[in-house]
Amino acid sequence: MADKVVINAVPLIGELVTPAMMQVSRKMPELQLVYRSEMRFVDLSDGATLAVRAGVKPPEERHVVHWLGRLTFALVATQDYVRRMGLPELPEDLSRYPLVGNDLDDAATPWFRWLFANTSRQQIVFRSNDETVMRHSILSGRCAGFLPLSSLLWSPDLVELMPTRSEWEAPLWLVHDREATEICGAVARELTAIIVRQLA
Repeated sequence: MADKVVINAVPLIGELVTPAMMQVSRKMPELQLVYRSEMRFVDLSDGATLAVRAGVKPPEERHVVHWLGRLTFALVATQDYVRRMGLPELPEDLSRYPLVGNDLDDAATPWFRWLFANTSRQQIVFRSNDETVMRHSILSGRCAGFLPLSSLLWSPDLVELMPTRSEWEAPLWLVHDREATEICGAVARELTAIIVRQLA
């Protein structure tokens, strides 16, 4: 049976992590990689699981923590949405824009903390905990929402609704158990090198 390494990542970064995983897969064709997206910090003690986390640096007592860089998010919408709604001039203007949000605590992400701190009322008309569903809701033209800035490269119909802000950035970390298997450690080193280059 092939070695297996599980990569557990926070939602909305599949677009960043998946291409890096595919590069690792080319270098290690005998390896089976599994990608799981969820907010909670998973147990890494099996020695075959990596976590890609955003925000505060994870504790290092039991873990090896690799800095990946800062992931910039953008408030994006389709060109049709912008034709219908126009571009907001001020953050307060967002109170009249239908938005999609992740189905999490609104304080869980820096961009939603910014949104709720800078607008008096928010039009969150749709929520999901699934990255693909959120992306499709934005691409439908019904909602605007936060996606990684790199989404503008992969989806030519998307445009920035507002210029990006430093408050919408999230530090990224790759974490594994100190007792991780040799293959898990090798995958961690490869993924770290690839993602650091992508975010540079």
